[in-house]
Amino acid sequence: MIANSYSDIHLATMTPSATDPDGELTELWVFGYGSLTWNTCFPYTARVVGSVPGFSRRFWQANTVHRGTPDKPGRVATLVPDEKAVTWGVAYQLKGHGQVTRALQHLTIREGALGGYTTEAARFLPADESLPTRRVLVYLSTEENPLYLGHSTQQETAVAIAAAAGRCGHNAEYLFKLARFMRTSVPMVTDDYLFDLEAMVKELLGQERAEELETSETVADELSLTCKKDSIPMPCRFEYLPCRTVAECHRIETRPASESG
Repeated sequence: MIANSYSDIHLATMTPSATDPDGELTELWVFGYGSLTWNTCFPYTARVVGSVPGFSRRFWQANTVHRGTPDKPGRVATLVPDEKAVTWGVAYQLKGHGQVTRALQHLTIREGALGGYTTEAARFLPADESLPTRRVLVYLSTEENPLYLGHSTQQETAVAIAAAAGRCGHNAEYLFKLARFMRTSVPMVTDDYLFDLEAMVKELLGQERAEELETSETVADELSLTCKKDSIPMPCRFEYLPCRTVAECHRIETRPASESG
């Protein structure tokens, strides 16, 4: 089921201590492995780099809003079951009913209604081994999602990324930012799939265009709006669109939306 309503959220991550006497969720950990590694747009209490075992990150999800259009879809990350693999990203701790509610409302639109992602509970292993493992909420795509492309070669994926752009900018920016996250936050890990895809896209774009996109996204980061909610800084370069479905989103002319993944 696509997580397109608040009630669809998979709450297998809940523990007795994470709910109040009325059964309201008061603590939750959410795992990001795509744009959530750099662009949250919701308040959180803690940010922990780590990995989720049993999944590979693949650019097998089409995107027609944030990094592409219906005529020229972009490609964004999703998780594919793979017993021997691990995917690195960031887990965000949400504490208190306010943080949990705000984040889930945001993600229900951003990842569910606009991205077509569903939710699943997974085990999170912090990079800092002194920290405990966690149950986290993960957004991923399945074959039921019309935007899910299934297996694609890296060449097919690279060609699509090099040609696509959406409300959040060029598709290559998304890829470059994710590769940068891996190099800066997890330098001890070599993500061959991600780095090979990055190299292929840069070759297709040409050196000048690739450098231009890397420069433009760096400037955008520096100019991003820094919001404060509950005394917690959060980067809010984009806000999600006030729409509930992709079709409705395409009919609305407004400022750029926050992105999926």
